[in-house]
Amino acid sequence: SSGINAEYGETGVDGIMIARAAWHNPAIFSKESVPASQAAETFLKRCIDYECPLNILKYTIGKLQGLFTSTDGCLQVTRHIEPRLIYKHFGLADYYDKVTEGRGSSVQDEFQKSKRQKLGDGHILLTEQLTPTILQTFRSTVAPRQILNQWLIANGFSEPSYWTVETNKIFTGYLRIDNDTFVMEGDFKNKRTAIQAVAYAYCMKNH
Repeated sequence: SSGINAEYGETGVDGIMIARAAWHNPAIFSKESVPASQAAETFLKRCIDYECPLNILKYTIGKLQGLFTSTDGCLQVTRHIEPRLIYKHFGLADYYDKVTEGRGSSVQDEFQKSKRQKLGDGHILLTEQLTPTILQTFRSTVAPRQILNQWLIANGFSEPSYWTVETNKIFTGYLRIDNDTFVMEGDFKNKRTAIQAVAYAYCMKNH
């Protein structure tokens, strides 16, 4: 544009870089108008190709113009902790599967190979230090149980089940995934905390 040409003359610079503007519109350098959905698809495919870190992927998606009609719509996508669920929202799940297919053994294979400490009653004991700060996070919008459920479903496991056992007003959390049952013991005063604790301990142990 004439404004940019004027800046060249006044400042003597050799080039101009557009940074944040490209976050909002990846097609900003195109000479022709490109629909937001098309620009986003091209960008997301590059993210898949080069294994874009999840935090950068979420941040950039939140900045792209025209992808969401509301803030709630954006949050519904960026709340996911599995990249595949984000790409699936944009119709790129098959592309993601194809590209990532040869990047290592499947999650299920690694899960079956992992060594666990078995108890006599068939339960798998989980041990994880739970500080007051960690317990406080159990009250957040995206708590360990929700994160674990998303991860399991995204990677082909059956939906987990949770329950608690009370002894002298102290609750113990139980978690069943497929044929395995996990237990997390601690000084938990209510069912919700016990369930969040066993989900958190499982995540920390296996992932």
